[in-house]
Amino acid sequence: MLGYTTYKGWNALSLSNDLVEGHVVPALGGRLMQFTLQGFDFLFVNSTLESLYPERLPDKKWMNFGGEKVWPAPQGWDGGGYWPGPPDHILDEGIYEYSTTQNSITLVSPPDIRTGLQIKRQLTMEQDEASIRIIATFVNKSDRDIRWSIWPVCQVAVDGQDENQCQVVCPMKKEAKYNSQYKIIHGLVNNPQYKCDESDNLVITYNYIVGKVGTDSDKGWIAYVNKGKGKVLVMSFDVEDGADYPDNTTIQVWTQGEGATYSRGRVNIHKSDRIANPPYMELEILSPIVKLTPEESYSFSYSISACTIEIGMSVSSVFKHGVTVSPVHSHPIHGGSRIKGAFGFFNKGVLQVILENKTEDKRNREAVLLETEVSPLVCTVIDIPVDTSWDMGEEEMALSLRLNNYNGEFLEEIDKIIIGK
Repeated sequence: MLGYTTYKGWNALSLSNDLVEGHVVPALGGRLMQFTLQGFDFLFVNSTLESLYPERLPDKKWMNFGGEKVWPAPQGWDGGGYWPGPPDHILDEGIYEYSTTQNSITLVSPPDIRTGLQIKRQLTMEQDEASIRIIATFVNKSDRDIRWSIWPVCQVAVDGQDENQCQVVCPMKKEAKYNSQYKIIHGLVNNPQYKCDESDNLVITYNYIVGKVGTDSDKGWIAYVNKGKGKVLVMSFDVEDGADYPDNTTIQVWTQGEGATYSRGRVNIHKSDRIANPPYMELEILSPIVKLTPEESYSFSYSISACTIEIGMSVSSVFKHGVTVSPVHSHPIHGGSRIKGAFGFFNKGVLQVILENKTEDKRNREAVLLETEVSPLVCTVIDIPVDTSWDMGEEEMALSLRLNNYNGEFLEEIDKIIIGK
């Protein structure tokens, strides 16, 4: 549902359903300023800038309001092929025009002479989904050919009491195209925030140390996990195999904190001051670099989704309609075994645990072992004892987890294992 409101003192538009709410401020570069799952705010909003607007004067320092926005990449300070922002008083801080429907907002930036770009964004929200779907479009408004990547940047909040409980998780590409699982872009090479987990994911655990890391992932997702609250935000997108990406990366993660970085031809010192240098993390995804002729356009689609998992847990993988905390598996116990797994879901629906067994005439026989409602507002844990009545004999059986909507329509098989002899 569309609404007109005031958020933190700014004139805003809102999209909401009974699960999530998103606040958009057109006069702050078309930012999605907040994304909330039933009272839990995911995005960083700079409290020192609430209700203020950019001054948009030459040589004025960047005002980092927070939220989620789109920038052009590659970023750099070596000439016309690079975006030297922020600050950018047009694309990042400009007043975007907007139009609306009952479940969508379309934002259009002023044309920017330097980059040649005009940015368009369409944000859409459907019922029964804790998601906002976004289509970002670059239009060449110059009289020359230009080359840019679409670069969505999402700043997420870090709970001051649970900083070491806040993580960003993203998959790394096995046998990475550029010969490393991840690369340090800014900050310490031996940054203790960066680890690899058993699922071949890069895990960045926030400890107020400035830095930036990137990876050439081909999976198309990145997740923010607040382990202390059991809340997850995921950005999902498509990756184009073999395409040219900025810094040879499809995903980048920035951590704001104390330390030193090098950019703009100088060493930059980031002080340990949580008011002047507030804590947050950035989830950054990238489209391929594309060439645009005058008036040509290019669009990049992605979604921002939220769910709930068990407190203290993290994410191992992402599927279309949710996240896997622990894949379904057979867990041995005294005198038998149990089927276990843990998940979070982006939409309401019904999860079925189904036992599949082929009969002698090769027909598939199915038995529903469990049927449970799922929602983005609660975690989903599977824990089923293996029953002797399953009688697998000499045959293997498949255990399938299938998600349906409330109308009984199949949405996705989220996991499957083989059990038996």
